[in-house]
Amino acid sequence: MDKNEEVGARLVSYGNTIQFHITDIGYQDPYLIYFYGELEDGSPIQLVQHVNQISFVLISMKRKNPEQPKKLIGFIGK
Repeated sequence: MDKNEEVGARLVSYGNTIQFHITDIGYQDPYLIYFYGELEDGSPIQLVQHVNQISFVLISMKRKNPEQPKKLIGFIGK
């Protein structure tokens, strides 16, 4: 991605398409993954997925605040 883009997610289920900016990712033992983010209007969103049911697409989106440093997201290994 270039300096004007950040990672986002697109969900297509239940007859709707939801697209959001990802701000953080979390994990809860033993099987849940959390995606935290914001919708285009700034509303907060949290996606909770069981590892066996993960169904989303990572996409590039125009950065909401390009004047601020990019925030890296991901998992930290122990």
